Amino acid sequence: MTSPALARPRPAVLLLLLGGLVVLTLVSVLAADAAGGDNLVLLDAGPAARVGAPVAATIADLAGALTLGGAAIAGWLLRDPRDRARVLTVVAAAAGVATLARGASLAFSYAVATGQPVGSARFGSDLSVFLATDLGIWLLTGLVIAAATTTVAVLGTSAGIARAVAVLAGLVAFAAAMTGHAAGDETHEVGTSTMLVHLLAVGIWLGGLAVLQILPARGRDDEAVVRGYSHLALICWVALALSGVWALAVRMNGPGEILTSAYVQLGVAKAVLLLVLGGLGALQRRQIADGFGAGTAGEHARATYRRLALLELALMGLAVALAAAMSSSPPPAEAGTPPAGTAGVLTGYPLPAAPELTAVLTAWRPDPFGMALACVLVLLWWRPRASRRPRAESVRLVLGAAALVLLTSGPLNVYGKVLISAHVLQHVLLMVAVGVLLGSIGTVPERLRAVVRGRWWLAALLAVVGPALLVAAYVSPFLRVALDGHAAHLALQMTALFGGMVSAHAVRVVPAVPAWRRLVVLALPLTVGLVAGLALLFTDALLAASWFGATGRTWWADALADQHRAGVAVLAVTVVGAVVLAAVPGGPRRPRED
Repeated sequence: MTSPALARPRPAVLLLLLGGLVVLTLVSVLAADAAGGDNLVLLDAGPAARVGAPVAATIADLAGALTLGGAAIAGWLLRDPRDRARVLTVVAAAAGVATLARGASLAFSYAVATGQPVGSARFGSDLSVFLATDLGIWLLTGLVIAAATTTVAVLGTSAGIARAVAVLAGLVAFAAAMTGHAAGDETHEVGTSTMLVHLLAVGIWLGGLAVLQILPARGRDDEAVVRGYSHLALICWVALALSGVWALAVRMNGPGEILTSAYVQLGVAKAVLLLVLGGLGALQRRQIADGFGAGTAGEHARATYRRLALLELALMGLAVALAAAMSSSPPPAEAGTPPAGTAGVLTGYPLPAAPELTAVLTAWRPDPFGMALACVLVLLWWRPRASRRPRAESVRLVLGAAALVLLTSGPLNVYGKVLISAHVLQHVLLMVAVGVLLGSIGTVPERLRAVVRGRWWLAALLAVVGPALLVAAYVSPFLRVALDGHAAHLALQMTALFGGMVSAHAVRVVPAVPAWRRLVVLALPLTVGLVAGLALLFTDALLAASWFGATGRTWWADALADQHRAGVAVLAVTVVGAVVLAAVPGGPRRPRED
């Protein structure tokens, strides 16, 4: 399908948009200059980097948001192919702009990191060294994925292409979040996780609202589309509020900096803008509730809604400009020292107390990503206009979401940094408890049913994929990478979670009759779990020995004995998990209309 030609914008509209972009970039430059102050690193980078960094960041953030939000709307909300084609044309252009802006950001970041002004004789002389650092790797990764996003965006206008672009744009946001080294050492993971939630939320909210405004009236005012977007926007607003406050808290040394630090004051200004945006959103939802009918009241509601949307876009653009200024400036709490002791140097956290009952029950280290994911799952399940949910499935969803928060923020998250038994148990429970519970609700995707239909052996292979990947991660060098890097740590957790969901779907898609087929599908992941548990129990080779054998524990000092405990835990959870899998609903089910 070819993209229909977009109506040529009026010159006045183009000038207005260009003028708005100039104002936003100017705001970002002035705000970054105020936040940076007399920082010597920024001064050494030269005027081009000091001015160019916030400008490039503003353009990259705005274009990235348009790419992510536009692709999400086109992939999941729009039903008219003409509207989807129009949006994806804009998304492709935005993706190209974002790629160029991220390339410029990489150059300016290099100038700031090395103190070499752009255009100087030595500029670029040690670029290879910079690209080998964590910051350089993630900047380059984001640039490459952004280029891939642009390539995919021009391949077509189908819903599948739109969803692929949305996933790639989400990965660009992930790479950008991993460059957030501004938090202190003990809060680095919180800083990067809150940044990831922040970037995803603002992208879907801002980009989605922007592309809706370019649609003709039939798409822009479609009540189903508007209501669906409105619920997404509410989720994004909640995510932005919580992640923004949390992120600012770990980047400041104390409440007094609200009065003394320009960086913190920019964060407070963003919070005020978010409150105003929340008020505008409430007014918009009131117009949606009134309905966009054909009468005078409907016309008034539509007109009011659109005026509020344009005002909301302007304020969100201002918030993005302030955020770009903050990302180009050092926060007050940037410098930090690792906690004392071997564990502090290795993990970035102090060694927890001996795992006695009281210490375990009170251990808590909040994980923003796990909490945000749990909230999103609950809000999507009980979205407006969804069909009535079965009580049993709703209970399983709540239990799964609660278990997700507990496993990613509770005692296993604290002790998993220093004990192989806690680390293994956390991921096994993410797969068996959370993944299977979440995979047992809703309907099995029709594409999965179509692929597996009549081929029960394929369902058996799918059921074993998650456990096999988790085992492979533990016996490979990836485990050490996941212990040392937050991105790989999140990837390992998501492998466990989605692996459990796939296993549950594979069991559900197999008809209950004949029973032996379903038993075979259940037996394969069970066998993998039993073999893994026995291997941990009887092996004398310590996994990630350079980590778990070097934490300096004065309690449970024998790391190999702790690995044997992990084997016992895996065996126990595997048996319980097999019982749970056997109980999930199976066989063909009539899909429910949402």
